[in-house]
This record gives sequence, C-alpha cells and structure tokens, in this order.
Amino acid sequence: MAAITRTEAKKHLQDRQRAWLLRVIETTGLKPSQIARGADVSDTTLTRLLNNPSYEGTLSELTIERIKTTYNLPGPGNDPPAKGGAPVLFSEAELLQFAALEPSIAAALTALCAGITACEIWRLHSSAIENAGYLVNDLVVVDPNATPGPHDAVKAVVTEWSRGSAETIWRLFDPPYLLSSAARQLAAKPLLVDGQRVRVAGVIVASLRPHRLSAAV
Repeated sequence: MAAITRTEAKKHLQDRQRAWLLRVIETTGLKPSQIARGADVSDTTLTRLLNNPSYEGTLSELTIERIKTTYNLPGPGNDPPAKGGAPVLFSEAELLQFAALEPSIAAALTALCAGITACEIWRLHSSAIENAGYLVNDLVVVDPNATPGPHDAVKAVVTEWSRGSAETIWRLFDPPYLLSSAARQLAAKPLLVDGQRVRVAGVIVASLRPHRLSAAV
C-alpha cells in the first residue's frame, strides 16, 4: 500500500480546516476577522487559508484551540456526541490514518488499497450517497488519481471564494453534475463540476462496513 504523500496530507488538512472554519462562521454568524479578534489570533491567519487557493499554510494548534475555547465549539475532526448519542458533525466525512485503525480493519483496508497510489481511507458522516450503497460510518477507499466515470461515487471539494469557504462532500457523478442520492433528501440541487468552484478530488473504489463502530478506530 502506498502511503499518502506529505503534499497530499497537507492538502487534506487544509481542506478540513477550511471546512471547519466555514462551520464556525455559520455557527457564530461572525466574519473571519471578527472571529479572529474575539479569539485573539491574527485575522490574516484565517483569511489567507480561506481566500487564497495557492496558500500553503495551515492553522496552528494554538489558533484552533483559541477559537474552540472562545466560541465553545469542537475542533476539526473532533466532534463530540450530542444528546441521545447522535454526533454533531462538522464535515461529511473524516480522513483516517492506518495507524489509528484496529489491526484487522487496517489489514482489510490495506488489501483493498493494493495498487492505488496515495490511497485514502475516509469514514462517512453523510447519507448523501446512501442510495448508492454507502451508509453513515462506512469506511470508503478513495483513489484521488482516478478519473471519474458516470455514476461513480466521488469525493469533491466545493469552494466558495466570495464567502471564503471550502468543504469536502460526497456525491454521485452524472457528467457534468454531482448528485445526492440520500433517501431522506428531497429535490437536492445538482452541482456543476467546473474544475474551479466544484472539482472532483477522488473516486470511491471500495468500502468496508465494520459490524462494530468501535472496531474501526
């Protein structure tokens, strides 16, 4: 199994942090500069990540911790359970590292990743592709270099430059659109893949459904 490159790992981290900042903005109703002032961090630290597609930096642990503490919000990939056990989700999926997986799960996923360069493993938090057979908490194997074909389930990134936000989503590819296939979602609006605002960032090539959620981590 080929390991994720340092460049790919940084890009995934940036995507997750941008998505998290969008959720913070939506939850607080504040602008990035206001969030930064309230948390006593540099506003350019947030705006460069949100607004500059060529920016190579990421948020520091200190910056994230100050925002979390100031606004009483979970950090990226660290979402606590809500009342009744339902998760409070800040993204449609989380990127997993093999070192954090239970050994038997890691072995199975390693076999599924055979021959894939920069293989990615994600755990779904979204029901957006459930009619295609991918359910919440499924582990999906993503090939970021695969060319998507009609009806493929894909990972995509939606960037709203005017709002300073980016989010990773999971949809079905029906060229040139991305479609949701959630059973409980009515009249989901198709997204046009233009390679700029909406781009496909990987294709799901396999999946694994652990019988026990705890066995996957």
